[in-house]
Amino acid sequence: MKKILIVEDDSAVRQNIQELLDAEGYDVRVAKNGREAIGVVGEVMPDLIMCDVMMPDLDGHGLLKELSKDIHTATIPFVFLTARADPTDLREAMNLGADDYITKPFTRDVLLNAISKRLDKSGKLGEKYEGHIDELRTNIAVSLPHELRTPLTGIMGFSEYLLDNLDSTSKEELREYLTHIYNSGKRLNRLVENYITYSELQIKRFNPNLKLAPKSKPLSAMEYVVQVANTVAIDYEREDDLDFALVDAAIPVAERDFQKIAEELIGNAFRFSRKGQKVHISSRLTGEFIEITIRDHGTGISPQKVKTMGGFVQIDRDKNEQQGSGLGFTIARQLVELMGGYITVESKENFGTIVVFTLPALKNLV
Repeated sequence: MKKILIVEDDSAVRQNIQELLDAEGYDVRVAKNGREAIGVVGEVMPDLIMCDVMMPDLDGHGLLKELSKDIHTATIPFVFLTARADPTDLREAMNLGADDYITKPFTRDVLLNAISKRLDKSGKLGEKYEGHIDELRTNIAVSLPHELRTPLTGIMGFSEYLLDNLDSTSKEELREYLTHIYNSGKRLNRLVENYITYSELQIKRFNPNLKLAPKSKPLSAMEYVVQVANTVAIDYEREDDLDFALVDAAIPVAERDFQKIAEELIGNAFRFSRKGQKVHISSRLTGEFIEITIRDHGTGISPQKVKTMGGFVQIDRDKNEQQGSGLGFTIARQLVELMGGYITVESKENFGTIVVFTLPALKNLV
């Protein structure tokens, strides 16, 4: 039985709606104002809230703002009931995140139709999100153990060999094995860092009170892109494969966050291309934004598979021995979106991939 909370200070109106919904088989709860409604929501977690706008103590807009602060209540469908039909009021309600706006007086059919549509939409969204969660659980269960085990196997295997053969191991062999151990440790550390970062970003996406890292002074986009690209190219021993065509702009973001975006996206370009295949990095200003393009000539993927790119999802694992859990791109995309930008991806099998990320930019470097 669906639970509906009616928040209305007019006792006659409140009672009429309650009786109507009781007759339709809903589990109806009531509150006289927004303050009282917060307590009811905490007790029963309704499936839908129908709320008057003008009320004492805490009005409808204030109630919606309060509920939006909590991830557990922010997604409850919220329908305003009001005698104010001014377009400005409607726009304000929708800007706050209301799902519908019913003007008094309303008929029985209008009210029931609105409730039915909102509950149906909420149910479908719930199924969609549950599907995403199930997919994420599956991907984690499949990929994470493998990704943890691979570097650990390298660390333990080479360490064990050295412990058993230390006296007979030459300096050259010792250097080689220690390099393998170090690289496996780096891979494991990156996986753990990405897992932590991904978890933090999921929380920030659904909680408006949590922000990204604090900004210092505006950054030089060109300076940081070149710095990160050169570091990544050195790691892959492919310094000659870099190609730049950059214009500069100041970006008002935290250094750590921008560096993470660049590392993941540029790293993917090298990871999925071979030595001798150029990685082109260019940028241009478009109005109040800077657009940075990273293009490789590597394996590429089909347009259909581009749509499935996400956390813990690895593309064409059977064809490409990927090193990573598939989180890098998702982390970069979510950071860009939290900064007010966006990412686009174009790819074609055997022709490479073009990733474009756009961020707000300032006119001058400070």
